[in-house]
Amino acid sequence: MSVLESIPHAIADGPRERRLGLRWWLLLGATCTVLLAGYLVSAGLIALVMATATDAVFDPVVVLLAALPGWLALHQSALTITGAPLSVLPLLPTAGVVLMIAAASAWVARRSKLRRPDQAWPLIATMGLGHAGVGAAIALVLDWPFRVVPVDAFLSCGAVATVAATAGVANRCGLIYLVWERVGAQVWSGLRIGLLALAAVVAAGGAVLLVGIGTSAPGMVAAMSRAGDEGDAIGTSLLSLLYVPNGVLAGWAFAAGTGLSLGELSAQPLGSAPSREPLPDLPLLAVLPSHAGVGWSAVAMALPLAVGALVGVACRRVSGSTSHRLLAVGVASCVAALGTLVLAFAAGGELGGGPLSPVTLRPFALAAVTLCWVALPAAAVTWLLGPVAVDEPEPADAAGSPDGTATDHSADAPGAGDEQPDDGTTDGGSADGGAADGAATDGAAAGEDGEPSSATDELAEDLSDAIPHAREPLASGPTRRARSEIDPSEFDGDVDASWDVDASWDVDASGDADAAGDAGTARDAAETRRTDPTSDAGRSQRVAGTSDGDGGRPD
Repeated sequence: MSVLESIPHAIADGPRERRLGLRWWLLLGATCTVLLAGYLVSAGLIALVMATATDAVFDPVVVLLAALPGWLALHQSALTITGAPLSVLPLLPTAGVVLMIAAASAWVARRSKLRRPDQAWPLIATMGLGHAGVGAAIALVLDWPFRVVPVDAFLSCGAVATVAATAGVANRCGLIYLVWERVGAQVWSGLRIGLLALAAVVAAGGAVLLVGIGTSAPGMVAAMSRAGDEGDAIGTSLLSLLYVPNGVLAGWAFAAGTGLSLGELSAQPLGSAPSREPLPDLPLLAVLPSHAGVGWSAVAMALPLAVGALVGVACRRVSGSTSHRLLAVGVASCVAALGTLVLAFAAGGELGGGPLSPVTLRPFALAAVTLCWVALPAAAVTWLLGPVAVDEPEPADAAGSPDGTATDHSADAPGAGDEQPDDGTTDGGSADGGAADGAATDGAAAGEDGEPSSATDELAEDLSDAIPHAREPLASGPTRRARSEIDPSEFDGDVDASWDVDASWDVDASGDADAAGDAGTARDAAETRRTDPTSDAGRSQRVAGTSDGDGGRPD
C-alpha cells in the first residue's frame, strides 16, 4: 500500500475524461434567458409609461401584448403603427440588449471551455439565428395596429444578436488574435487607434449634447410643463432619456458640420432652418438650436480638431518609418468613419410620416467628413512631431556578458577543446556535492577520447544552434539521478545492482517460469539468473529441453 500512497490521487485514480466542446444545453438556456430578459425589459418600460400617463388605463394583458413589438423595437426593427412608419428607435435599450447578449455568450464560452475560433462559430450562429427566428415569428403573429415586415425583423434581430455574440466571445475564443495574426503590425495598431478615435467621436458628441442641455435648460423645463401633469412629464422625460444616444450622435453630426434634419427643420453650426410646424413637447427636442451662433461654430471647429490631434498623438507611438505611422493614421480614420456611418444609419429613420419626418444625420456625408476630420489633423501631428522616443530595455545576451556580445558556449562546453579531469567530475561539481546527493551518475564522466561529459551538455549545444530565439542555453552542470517516489523496499533483491543483461534474459526467465509452473519459481529463477551469470549454458539447455518441441531457442 505504500506504493499507492506515494502516488498522487490524480494518477492513482486514472485519467478523468474532460468534456470538451460546446455545451448545447447551456447555450439554449442562455439564449432563452436573454430573449426573456429583453421581453421583460420591453414590458417594464411600457408598463411604466402606461402607469404614469394621465388618460391611459393600465391593463396587464395589453402590456404583455404591446411588449412583443417593443421587443422588436429593442432590436431596431422598423415598426408601422396605425399606418404610420416608425424607424427612429431609441438606441439606449438596444445597447442594453447588446450587453446582455455579449455577457451571456461570454458566460457560455467560459463554462464550455471554448478557446479556439472554430469553437466560437456555432455559438455565434445559434445566438444570431435564435434571435432572428423569434423576431420573424413575432412579426408574423402581430396584428393591427402594429405591423412589421418579417424579413426586416429577421435581419435586424439576427444582426444585433450576431454582433453582440461575436463581441462577447472575440477575446476568449481567439477571434481578436486571429485578426492580429493576419494583418501587419501597423494595420493592427491602426485598428486599435481607430477604436480610440470612435470613442473620441462619441465623447465629442456627448460634450456637444451636454453643452446644449446646459444652454437650453429653461426650454426643456417649459416643454415638460406643457406636456401635462407629473405623469405625462415623467413619460416624456423617460422617452428623452431613451433617445440620449441618438442625441449624442446628432451632437457629433452638428460639430462635424454636416448637421441633422427633422423634416423641414435643419440644424447646422453655420446655419439653421427652422420648421414651420411646432415641435412636439419633448425635452430632448428643446436642445436643437433655433439660430446659428459664433459659439456653436467654435465648438464645431474645436472638437473635431481635438479628435484628430488625439489620433495623431496615438499614432506617433507606432514603430517604424513615417509611412508606417501614416498607414496607421489611415486605418484609424477608416475605422472611425465606418463606425460613424453604421451608428448614423441606426440613429435616423422615419418619424410617423409627419412634418418632422424623416430624421436623418446624413450618414454618408457624416462618414466622409469624419474621415477628413480625423485623418488630416492626425497626419499633420504625426508628420510634424515625428515618432515618440521609447526607451527600450537592452536585450540581455545569451551568456550574460556586460558588453552585450554573444559568447561562444561551444568553446566552454566540456569536451570541446579542454581536457577533462581524470576523476570524472565536470566543471562546477565537487566530490562533496556528489556524495551529499547520493551515488555518482553512471556514465556521466567523459572518456579519454574527449566526448561531452553528459547528455545535458550535448542537448544545450544542439538547442543553442537549432533554436535561434532561445533566451538562454541550458545550464551545463553535473547530472543528478532522479529520485523515485516508489519505495524500493517493496521489491526483492538488491536494487543497487546493475541490470545490464542481454536480450535473451527475458526469454530464459519465462522459460524457467513455464518449467516450474509457479510465479514464485519464476522470480527465483530470474534472481538466480541475474546473480549467477555462469549458469547461462545450463539454463539454456534446460529451457530447450522443456519446450514444446520447438527445437530450441527461437531466433
